[in-house]
Amino acid sequence: MNTANKTAKYFSWPLMKQTIRSNRVLTVAIMIVMILICVVISIARNMMISGTTDSSSSTTFITYLYVIASSGLDYDYEGLMAGLYDSDYTALFAMLDGYSLEEFKQVAAALVEAGSYETSLSTFEYNWAFADAQGIFSGNALDINEFMGLMMESMGMSSDLLENMEGIDMSSMLNQMYYTIMGILPLLVYIVVVGNSLIASQVDRGSMAYVLSTPTKRSAVAITQAIYMIVVPFIMIAVTCCVKIAMSAGLSGDADAAATIMLYFGMYILIEAMAGLCYLGSCLFNRSGKSMAFGGGLTVWFFLASLLGMFGSDNLVQMGMGVEILGVFNNLTLIGLFDIDSLATVGTDAVSYTFIWKLAILFVIAAAAYIGGAVRFTKKDLPL
Repeated sequence: MNTANKTAKYFSWPLMKQTIRSNRVLTVAIMIVMILICVVISIARNMMISGTTDSSSSTTFITYLYVIASSGLDYDYEGLMAGLYDSDYTALFAMLDGYSLEEFKQVAAALVEAGSYETSLSTFEYNWAFADAQGIFSGNALDINEFMGLMMESMGMSSDLLENMEGIDMSSMLNQMYYTIMGILPLLVYIVVVGNSLIASQVDRGSMAYVLSTPTKRSAVAITQAIYMIVVPFIMIAVTCCVKIAMSAGLSGDADAAATIMLYFGMYILIEAMAGLCYLGSCLFNRSGKSMAFGGGLTVWFFLASLLGMFGSDNLVQMGMGVEILGVFNNLTLIGLFDIDSLATVGTDAVSYTFIWKLAILFVIAAAAYIGGAVRFTKKDLPL
């Protein structure tokens, strides 16, 4: 049998190579953008974690200064490190649980290294001054926190903002912004453009007639293009995931690989659900414009609804920057089924499995869209 003329029924390697060549520039460009975004977010996250650590050290440092000032002992950084007060401080801290000279020296040195020593020292001095001060007219004790609240109110900001910000999970907020907005936006552009080019664009241009004139059945065309749409986004997301793990390990020494892999796996299932819809539109319509309107319109809606829904999230509402009612948009987008907080618990002692049924829904949508699109393409009339 002459295998060169054998009809491809389920898969066409020549068509796959043609599709790869046609989209290689866009694929490489989108992957580079994804990697750059991943690198920037990883650096920002590390800086945020470092800032949180500095804040904790500053709080501990100020607590020690309160103890020292209350006892009437002297303090200066050079004298502390030179050991001028070792005997006095050791005796003082020995009377208190949880205090030690070694810890005090460590947090002071850490703040000096971070460049926030002077700020922490000044913060203590202002707090100390206000704690001992009385209002000239009211006679009431002045409080630094009350003063900050009054300053914020004078600028038209809520006096509760500082207190609310202390309870915000910045890690969760950064994850939400990255995995549902910045991280997926390049992929959304990719699946809309490529999804349209796989079937509808070729039918519209007339090039599909050439493809089907070769020993290639419609079923092979549909399946081959679907495989491309499934495999290539997986490779792009897998590469970005590896970069993310490497960046986390290099910057903080903690890759948190299990949670990171699960978050990117969830991103992949989400992208495939929307890619399946773009593929379905490409198979349903013979005109490129109609296909783009269907797949691109749904994708844009899902993204915009997610963006509006983010402003209804607990974190932004708590900061006074969000509107609670906007949270309803999270129920009107497939991105709302991407449960980032639940996926991020994988690898911890308190794993939440609520992400399973949500990812299952996205998987069913993707499978139904791909199967429905392939079946429709094999049976519809084509203007060839």
